[in-house]
Amino acid sequence: WDVSNATNMNSMFYGCRSFNGDLSCWNVTNATNLRSMFFECTAFNGDLSSWDVTNATNFIDMFFQCTSFNGDLSSWNVMNATNFMGMFYACSSFNCDLSTW
Repeated sequence: WDVSNATNMNSMFYGCRSFNGDLSCWNVTNATNLRSMFFECTAFNGDLSSWDVTNATNFIDMFFQCTSFNGDLSSWNVMNATNFMGMFYACSSFNCDLSTW
């Protein structure tokens, strides 16, 4: 999928509990809204480490109840983010060091 021109990924995989697709090659550089993108995707544990989220501002509930997710997001540049509310809510497996954010 070519998502390089997408700006709004709000609820893209919302409620897709068995989804665990490979999105590592996605170009999300133009995305500004990642709200609820993986909401309740309980099986998702994809590698998103190479994503350029520099332009993203809205991360609300992005990984809400993604109980399997433990991706390394430490290299993400989130300098333009305005809201992280609930981003990792109930992500019981998530254990990434985000101290550089």
